[in-house]
Amino acid sequence: MVSNWGATVFLMAARTDRSAQQPAGNPVGRARRTQQERTAQAERALLDAAEELFSRRGVDQTSLADVGQLAGYSRGLVNHHFGSKSTLVDELARRIQSQFVSDTKAALDAARAEVDAVEVLANLVAEYLAAIARHEQTGRAFFVMWGASIPSEAALRPVFATDDANFREGVEAILRSGQDDGSVDSDVDPASSAVTVIGMLRGIAAQYLIAPESIDLDAATRATRQILRRSLGPAHRP
Repeated sequence: MVSNWGATVFLMAARTDRSAQQPAGNPVGRARRTQQERTAQAERALLDAAEELFSRRGVDQTSLADVGQLAGYSRGLVNHHFGSKSTLVDELARRIQSQFVSDTKAALDAARAEVDAVEVLANLVAEYLAAIARHEQTGRAFFVMWGASIPSEAALRPVFATDDANFREGVEAILRSGQDDGSVDSDVDPASSAVTVIGMLRGIAAQYLIAPESIDLDAATRATRQILRRSLGPAHRP
């Protein structure tokens, strides 16, 4: 069985809780919390606006002024909170990944003691694709940002290179755990297989986001599950 997979799948960095702990009766503490609440509200609104605009226009066609206008704030406030578009994109990418990680982990936690590594990966793909269908705007914004990181001089490249490396490490960890318990064939190369699994996952999701009416996600999920079972499981597995 696969243990502690949830801590390794994406290796997400913990987000700092900015809430200050002040005595309940302290007026300075109340004022500070109020300011922090306003700050958090503004950041959420700006990230929401960026997600919507990126999903519709793309990253290059969206300015910080556009983000501020849609959110109801000035460009100066966007600069104050994030400093640059690269930082804004980084924060949005982390928020989106955190959301997908949360959705996926919640669905798999209940089953992790009952399934082997191959089933964990199959369920990971199934839940990821289901999350894309549930949150199309969010998924589209992420893929737009991910695609914008491909050019060799793209400012976003380091952000997504790191995120992709973390994703691969998480999948590799699941595969190595499966090799330890015998549910993954010993001849499987965890590193290259992780690249392949993520390639299937992202490729299907991207096709769906481009033409959702043409892609049967349920059928694609079933096909992916069969491919994973046959290619990763022990040689005797049917």
